[in-house]
Amino acid sequence: MIPDLFSIGPFTLHSFGLMIALALILSAYFLSLDLAGRGRDPVLAWELAVAAGVGGFVGARVDYLIQNGGGGVFSSTGLVWYGGVVGGALAVWIVSAWRKIPIGVVANMMAPALALGYAIGRIGCQLSGDGDYGSASSLPWAMSYPDGEVPTTELVHPTPIYETTAMLVVFYVLWRMRGRFDRPWALFGLWCIFAGVERFLIEFIRRNDDVALGLTTAQLISVGLVILGAALLWTRSGRSRPTA
Repeated sequence: MIPDLFSIGPFTLHSFGLMIALALILSAYFLSLDLAGRGRDPVLAWELAVAAGVGGFVGARVDYLIQNGGGGVFSSTGLVWYGGVVGGALAVWIVSAWRKIPIGVVANMMAPALALGYAIGRIGCQLSGDGDYGSASSLPWAMSYPDGEVPTTELVHPTPIYETTAMLVVFYVLWRMRGRFDRPWALFGLWCIFAGVERFLIEFIRRNDDVALGLTTAQLISVGLVILGAALLWTRSGRSRPTA
């Protein structure tokens, strides 16, 4: 594990922070390509990326503090993904309203970027060993995190690697299908289903506690995400009719 890459005086570059920055940059890049293809201003991609990054970090940190309490507000550990989704979504909605672009259109454009950003962000979790690893495992690729920010010497499932792999596949699928699901909210609905299923399954080998029906909090939220995605696809899927 490499939680800290290097230090220059009081400044320390954390691997987690670097991956988050890389996630935002690459997500914004692909989003700018999509915007250009739609005849929109590619600069909007960077505005949305900054909004999603700031709002996502604040939301993820606030969610963690609400659930656990304590800890520094600007710590690189203690981030809850679903809180990040809510915070990022609110920030993106504000930018969309300011730019006068329907939020359903923006949601579609951001769906592939969400998958890509999540995949790269999990690389940061793997490098920092921030506690997102899974339960004990005897599989050949099981590993320990003795030097992580949340260390363990036990061999466990490297779930950040699993999630990075899965969400890179999701990104590829969404990127290729963005022309087929171009009605507002449709492609975003597909992302909801993929993201919900991925997180629901990975939770079976994570270390989170069950809260109801034998499921973790993340799994219950994932079920809601899949239902939302299915509802959006049911009402919005298909190609838009060409305008005269």
